[in-house]
Amino acid sequence: MTQLIDFSAALIEPADIRAAGFAGVVGYFSESRPGTNFGAKPLRRDYCDRLRAEGLEIVTNYQYGKGPTADWRGGYDGGARHAETALRFHFEAGGPGYRPLYAPVDDNPTLDEWNSLIAPFLRGWASVVGPEWTGVYCNARCIDWALEDGVGQWFWQHNWSGDPSINEHHPAAHMHQIEIDQREISGVGIDVNEVLRPDYGQWSAARTPGPVSPISREDDQTGISPNTSSRGGAPVLWFLLHTQEGNGDAQSLANYLQNPNSGVSYHYTDDNTGTVIDVVDTDLASWSVLSGNSRSINLCFAGSRAAWSRDEWFARMQRGIDCAAWLAVQDCRKYGLPIRTISPEELGADERGVADHNAYTIGKRDGTHTDVGPNFPWDYLNAKLAEYGG
Repeated sequence: MTQLIDFSAALIEPADIRAAGFAGVVGYFSESRPGTNFGAKPLRRDYCDRLRAEGLEIVTNYQYGKGPTADWRGGYDGGARHAETALRFHFEAGGPGYRPLYAPVDDNPTLDEWNSLIAPFLRGWASVVGPEWTGVYCNARCIDWALEDGVGQWFWQHNWSGDPSINEHHPAAHMHQIEIDQREISGVGIDVNEVLRPDYGQWSAARTPGPVSPISREDDQTGISPNTSSRGGAPVLWFLLHTQEGNGDAQSLANYLQNPNSGVSYHYTDDNTGTVIDVVDTDLASWSVLSGNSRSINLCFAGSRAAWSRDEWFARMQRGIDCAAWLAVQDCRKYGLPIRTISPEELGADERGVADHNAYTIGKRDGTHTDVGPNFPWDYLNAKLAEYGG
């Protein structure tokens, strides 16, 4: 099993760490507390560069106080303050973004201490580094509490629990400290940690995260509207956009489409609040574009009008356009469509992609609809398709 070491008394030559058979270090990115002089607190850029040049992994950990002065005793404000220091040392040492920073709970706390001080401390920590990058150094019991309270997503387990029966690898742990001060490398005492997951917070695994969905609420209401048909084996060719020509929101428009007397439906309705209603399953045909229903996926911007100016589209439906682009990318991938917009002429030739009802009308000479109108910001939609399509 891959093993890392942590140490604080003095720096250890990277070549010696490698020669001892370890894959990397959990480094301290904190100052020495008053009355101490730890030679490996904090790790600096030159040393981290030498670790990486030796092919060793680095994980960012922080601990300043201990016992009566433990960092977590500062509650929320202390968590935010210590996280700011940890983040500063992390970046100064060449640490990448999008990596967890492990906060210290180097104790066996009571539930009352957890609720009154430690959970607030971790929330303060997360307010600086982000909840998704909040790591916690703690025992197995505290891992359970952190999961229950939603205050940690990365866990470095230690065995100071008072109960050996819970000191096995916790299923949520990323690393486990299994040995303390039993060995030395080059005269420096070390602790030994087992790596439990492929990504445990090591710097080398940093990746820019993918795009975040603009949808604030998506409600699956498929199966309610009777205004659907089988695709009859026809392939999906187009993701088409529509305007409502009314003043509704996503839900009120969906209500109308669920009325059997309306005679119309779309796969999705969305609005500028980021709300999306799934009205018709995309494996079925909605009743949206006459003879093109069996070959299209259709989305309607609730409360929109084809006569809007470009400024009105941005003022009244920019987030709705974001949501439409996000859904278009997902469905283009699902049905094998290229993530691109197409012209009426391309649609008429059965080329695949994203367009609107107007493109269908012109390309197929079917019907009279002109939505989404001449001022729709296609350049903006193209940019969002590229962003979400990666």
